[in-house]
Amino acid sequence: MPRPARPLATRRARALTGAALSVCLLTGAGYAFAADPDPQQEKDRVDGQLSDAQGDLHETSKDLLDAYTKLKSTRSKLPGARSAAKSAEQAETTAKGEYDDAVAAYDLAKANEDKAERDLKSTSTKITTSRRAVASFAGQVYQQQGMGSMSVAVGSEDPGAFVDKMIMAESVGDSQSSALEELSTSRANLVSTGDKLSALRKKTSDAKATKETKLAAARTASDKADRTQRSLETLESDQTTQAADLRAAKREDQKKVDGLQAESDKLTKILEERARKARIREAEIRKAREEQAAREADARRRAQQSTSSDDTGSAAPADPNPPAPTSSGVLQAPSNAPVSSEFGLRFHPIHQTWRLHAGRDYAGACGSPVYAATDGTVIAANPPSSTGGYGNQIVIDHGIKRGSSLATTYNHLQSFAVRSGHVSRGQVIGYVGTTGTSTGCHLHFETRANGTPVDPRGWL
Repeated sequence: MPRPARPLATRRARALTGAALSVCLLTGAGYAFAADPDPQQEKDRVDGQLSDAQGDLHETSKDLLDAYTKLKSTRSKLPGARSAAKSAEQAETTAKGEYDDAVAAYDLAKANEDKAERDLKSTSTKITTSRRAVASFAGQVYQQQGMGSMSVAVGSEDPGAFVDKMIMAESVGDSQSSALEELSTSRANLVSTGDKLSALRKKTSDAKATKETKLAAARTASDKADRTQRSLETLESDQTTQAADLRAAKREDQKKVDGLQAESDKLTKILEERARKARIREAEIRKAREEQAAREADARRRAQQSTSSDDTGSAAPADPNPPAPTSSGVLQAPSNAPVSSEFGLRFHPIHQTWRLHAGRDYAGACGSPVYAATDGTVIAANPPSSTGGYGNQIVIDHGIKRGSSLATTYNHLQSFAVRSGHVSRGQVIGYVGTTGTSTGCHLHFETRANGTPVDPRGWL
């Protein structure tokens, strides 16, 4: 934020008088002669900014409190979300294990069923082969010996051979019958085992499907829990960042409020000092007016005494523009016209406000000559467009007088007699007019010490 400008007199005392006066004349307005901004207006501006900054600080503090509340709520939900995500992950792991077990059981049941089917097919093949062998054997015996073991025995050549053939025939028949019976039993067992394995395979298939459904549900629940956890963690991160940004903004707002408050306090002190000086100045002006009134009363009294003692009995007509009295002061009067308004506070006839009348007015007729108050250098001859209410204006730098940089200004001129260069005391430099903010023909004469308007009577 820009700091308040230093007093105009201090700034100008550090620069060349002529250059500083030229800049001020180009930017002046009315009788203020490019004065600093009014401290009261500056304080009103700063107080307005202070009020806005305090409002911003209040809003930032409120937003920060809301952010902390939301962040606290989010952080309170995170442990539950993380626990739920962990539980869901464990449930998914358990469901995956159960599903893998069901798949293994299903694969084993299928493998056993396939093996049973292969064994059943092999046993059926053996039974068929055995039956064919028995049938072939029976046919062969029938063709060769007739039917039965007796026929075989009868055909023997001797009793021993008879007995051997009979035993052999019976043994073969018994063996074939036993093998067929055993194969039939094995086939029945395999059929029963196959039916059991088929039922087991269906059961394990159903279990596999159930576990697969549970696994899918567990994965869905785990994914949802993970998304919830990630969402809360992302929200926590965003809210933490937002809270940090708001803390930084609050610090900046507080810094701005502190700076504006300090500036407002400084302007308050300036205004208090200004009011104190104004009271002193008002007292001085009142005293000066009283002294002037006393001098005027004394002059009237002496004039009456002089008139009463005049032997001719008639008074000579007064000169409407008497010559300026001889002055032993630093400056002489710039006009021989009577003074119509002194330096000091007055009610402005155009702006309708009380303000400092920063110079002395001479009620000369338009076109009457204006004289240089003393030797000096013309540093500006400004037209009305660049002087605000001063109209045509001449500024003369007189150098250092009584330890101060002294300059005089001549305002509301009708025209210029000089525009630059060195001028001598009493030299005609222009003519009385009514340009700028003026209600009639007059010369507004100012004296400035170090750039500050001072009462011309102190220099005349």
